[in-house]
Amino acid sequence: MNRPEVRRLLGYISAGFDNRALSDATAEVWSEELPDVSFDVAKEAVRRHFRKPTPRPYLSLDVLMDEIRVLTRQTTTAIEEDVRSAKARGLLDASWPAREPLPAAVAARLAEARQTFARQAAAIESRVIENPRSLGELGRPGKDMPRD
Repeated sequence: MNRPEVRRLLGYISAGFDNRALSDATAEVWSEELPDVSFDVAKEAVRRHFRKPTPRPYLSLDVLMDEIRVLTRQTTTAIEEDVRSAKARGLLDASWPAREPLPAAVAARLAEARQTFARQAAAIESRVIENPRSLGELGRPGKDMPRD
């Protein structure tokens, strides 16, 4: 974010949540620490923080950065999960280190694959898709299975 976006974010936090005093120094520090974060991601992280059952009443920069890491899947656990998932889907070479964040293009393809899966699962659960597999794939009910 640039400084005007950081000022806008701080104004949003102040007006809606913690009534903080706005200062040039705060805007400068926050803009130095959040240069690669989009305004929309930061705003969503603020909203998620204050929707928790017991949020800190005053949102500090370090807490916001932690929330952004969770939101953008940049925690160690999320990175490891994403690497395993990307490797299993063939989106990433097996030699990719387990704790190395995914390249942006791979992360986007993985997110798309997860959204597609979620839509398909929702369609199956809502019975939009009655039989997710054809009977030909499943075999006939009651037919004896060949034994080796």
